[in-house]
Amino acid sequence: MSETLTTFDLSILAHLQTDPRMSMTSLAERMNSSVSPCWRRVKRMEEQGVICGYDLRLDRKALGLGIEAFVFVNITSHLEKDAAEFEASLQSIDQILECYILSGNEDYLLKIVAADLDAFASFSRRVLAALPHVEEVRSAFVMHKIKQSSRLPIPRG
Repeated sequence: MSETLTTFDLSILAHLQTDPRMSMTSLAERMNSSVSPCWRRVKRMEEQGVICGYDLRLDRKALGLGIEAFVFVNITSHLEKDAAEFEASLQSIDQILECYILSGNEDYLLKIVAADLDAFASFSRRVLAALPHVEEVRSAFVMHKIKQSSRLPIPRG
């Protein structure tokens, strides 16, 4: 935890994680404060990078993206320039939502969406296999999502 975060700051973060669209007036009411100190604290936490942004969550199925898959990728070379080239190649591919470097047997974990199995198979052959330095690709499909959250546990101050 950053030493600059006060109990007041942590409480603000807890409220904003619950409702990021909350107005400053509503936040101030919940904090038993006035708008100005709340606004200043939020602004400072944005500038410090504690608050990284405000995201909109969409239902992938409503957008015709019926498949969600986790894809393990091993690359042929772990030279820094080769790994950087592989990582840079992912940035412009909209179907790849997330990418992680892993410890263990696999080099990377990708979270990918596609319309259906045929679209995923085509994407895997045409796009994933063609990425620079790809040696092996293994996929696991999400059958049912039990829990999804981007909310971080806020320490009690």
